[in-house]
Amino acid sequence: MQEDKICPKCGQMIPSDTSECPICANWLGFNLRRETLLLLCFILLGVLFVITGFVVKFYHAHEKALAEEWYQRGEARLAENKPQDAILDFRTALFHEGGNAHYQLRLAQALVASGHLEEARTYLMRLWQSDPASGPVNLELARLAMRRGDIPQVINYYHNAIDGVWQGVSEQQRRNLRESLCEYLIEHGRRAEAVAELMALSAETPDNPQLRTQVGDLYLKAQDYDSALKEFRRSLRLDRKQGAAWAGAGRAEFGMGNYRAARGYLTHALELDPKDADSARMLEMANRVLAIDPFERFVSTRVRRQRVIFAFQHALARMESCAQSRGENLNASTPQTDLQKLYASALKVKPKMREQILRRNPDLIDSAMALVFQTEQVIARQCGPPHGIDRALLLIAQKNGVAD
Repeated sequence: MQEDKICPKCGQMIPSDTSECPICANWLGFNLRRETLLLLCFILLGVLFVITGFVVKFYHAHEKALAEEWYQRGEARLAENKPQDAILDFRTALFHEGGNAHYQLRLAQALVASGHLEEARTYLMRLWQSDPASGPVNLELARLAMRRGDIPQVINYYHNAIDGVWQGVSEQQRRNLRESLCEYLIEHGRRAEAVAELMALSAETPDNPQLRTQVGDLYLKAQDYDSALKEFRRSLRLDRKQGAAWAGAGRAEFGMGNYRAARGYLTHALELDPKDADSARMLEMANRVLAIDPFERFVSTRVRRQRVIFAFQHALARMESCAQSRGENLNASTPQTDLQKLYASALKVKPKMREQILRRNPDLIDSAMALVFQTEQVIARQCGPPHGIDRALLLIAQKNGVAD
């Protein structure tokens, strides 16, 4: 009996009753079957890949939908002024969509509102490190720096926010950010930094009368009256019916001690807006100063002498009234208090406060007014803030460089 053999080509057994290897003899069919099998495998893999893609896409869509749902809940909680509840909602939203920078920002804002400042700063710094140019993130960091009183960091982050990347933010909104920075610096007594920011704000503000008036108002708050006046004048060149600009120019001139010029501006402001109570009060004070100022250049020497006598008599009467309210004896044999010393000096000068004596001794005008100014300053410290004529006299003292 013939034994089975092994095919030298494919290694398969050749039956004893066959002289050729059945596989090698039908190699074409074998190859076709193999290629068909491979094709079917590829088709199956492709189908599985597509199914997997759909499943993954559905999963991510579902996760995103859940994240959006929790995010909206958090927004609703913030709208209801419930930041502590919003924190949990935003955390849940981030659980479903952890890479969403906006959700992280809102979580940080909710943490700030709840008083969790350090945790909020951690989130914000993480966002800042991934996107240092983000306007919203820099603004929140600036606000956190405000809470800490770190003024250099406030300025730094505000600058980053102003120049940063925002979605749909206009140039006016960027100017609003710089205005907020200016107001913060003014409130914290950083006048030099505030004026520097105002110069930048003025340079980037278009020639719009309302906007120019707003910049002028900020210069007034910073007590840069000259720059404020320039802004108000620019506004008036654009629109002379700007009552706020007339009033602002009047306040600027008043602040510089130019009471005659202030009177002109304030009068025009009240013609445009008779209900402007602040301008009315300032105009009244400007008129009062102009009516009693012995150093006013437009008055005659005779009127100047009369004004000195009036100011001295008023200061003396005010001194007596102040001492009486404090229960202080001005006629002490040995003056001890400031009021007693001033009263003793005033009694020596009082006999000389006559027009014919002042006419013969014009130098007495300066020494008498120096005593008046000193008296008004001491009384303002000891008997409360000045009003009416007393405030007018202090303004005259300030105008003439008499420091308290």
